[in-house]
Amino acid sequence: MAQILRPSQKGLRKSLFTSIDIALSLLLLIPTTALADWNNNSSNDPPPQTTGTSGGSRGCETKSETSLSSIPALILLAPSQIYGQTLATRPTFAWFISNSASWQMEFRLYQYDPASKQSKLVKEIKDKNFKSSPGIMMLSLSSPELLVGGRYLWQVELVCDANRPSGNPFATAAMKVVLKPDLNKRLSQTNNVLNKAILYNQADLWYNTLGIALISKDEPKLRELKISLLEQVANGSETGLEEQIKVELTKSAIHQLQR
Repeated sequence: MAQILRPSQKGLRKSLFTSIDIALSLLLLIPTTALADWNNNSSNDPPPQTTGTSGGSRGCETKSETSLSSIPALILLAPSQIYGQTLATRPTFAWFISNSASWQMEFRLYQYDPASKQSKLVKEIKDKNFKSSPGIMMLSLSSPELLVGGRYLWQVELVCDANRPSGNPFATAAMKVVLKPDLNKRLSQTNNVLNKAILYNQADLWYNTLGIALISKDEPKLRELKISLLEQVANGSETGLEEQIKVELTKSAIHQLQR
């Protein structure tokens, strides 16, 4: 049976950050009209609040090491105060882990109903093999298939102490699955990965753009796009460690997960 939660409950606790400026900084790839559309999206269609008390947590620590400087243990690679958009009904989620130790993780995906302001748990991962690795983690889900037009909240939590869950670092972000018929037509006319990334970028599709940029290795412009996206995540933090976070994000190993 699906679990029903209200936004004030644990599953919808606030994320580590306040606002991330989503207008991507690669000006050659982003027309003025695209930036205007994104601003309209953020001001007229706000998601439920996704901020909480974990921002000050240094995260899981062992006796032999502490978390990397003061960088948060967990950072979602996603907008936090607006809906990040995607065309994918099976999108890829990504986050950064600063601690080099391996910790149990939990992932939750909720479908949000803005009318009732309630959220239904539609996916949860908390098996013993779902553990953290230092760097950027990418999670692709085989199920469920998300609904076009649906609004979702997703959360990652590090389980430092199963007996004291209130101390676990966590973060939450909002996502909206959109339909863009004209863009789909243009995408079908190219097999070039860079061209697809540019089209996604221009259409303000954060998750599609990030998914391509993170796994790119040889294309210089895609590497620039990746760095640009990660810089925006770093600049959105309120830790005062933007430059250090930026360095750690851009040099991080990438771990791909499938569930």
